[in-house]
Amino acid sequence: MSDEYLSFEDGEMHVGMLIIPGILVSLRVNGSVRFDQSESDQMSGKNKIPHGWEDADIQVSMDLLCDDKGDCYDKLNVISLLFKGADKGANPQIFRVTNRHMWARRIDKVVFSGLESNEDDQSDVIRISMTFTEHLPAVVKREKQGAATKIASGTPAPAVKAKPVASTAIVTDTTNPILAGFNAGNN
Repeated sequence: MSDEYLSFEDGEMHVGMLIIPGILVSLRVNGSVRFDQSESDQMSGKNKIPHGWEDADIQVSMDLLCDDKGDCYDKLNVISLLFKGADKGANPQIFRVTNRHMWARRIDKVVFSGLESNEDDQSDVIRISMTFTEHLPAVVKREKQGAATKIASGTPAPAVKAKPVASTAIVTDTTNPILAGFNAGNN
């Protein structure tokens, strides 16, 4: 797992102490519900049953300009190396997020999952679109789904064992020889 932090603040994008070259244009976060579809033998169509949430997708758009710090192709190369970066196990890196927008959406960790770049013949600007996908380990997903299910269904109050209370309405039979023997055996 990576110790790198990813932040989007003040028109800049940072990975740890490294400032990603470019101008932050937009940040978009998309979340959706996961549905299970089932077919019924007696009905036409499919039943859609909500079944948790999909991992959120984060779309970041940046403009890479040619300036005294380098041309747009050098800057694209830096971002491409970041995209292809791997952790110690040769897996895509996981980044911790330090951005209030994503914290408000309860996103803590992301994986750099897509990079798209385009340019035109009118300017020396490359527009990039970076996609990050929320990272939730399987254990965390199950815990969150379990908690959501308990909240949605409403957990019943714990059962209380009732203790019988002696009633004054019960009459004691002292003349019955069977009960007298039973009571004598209990004493």
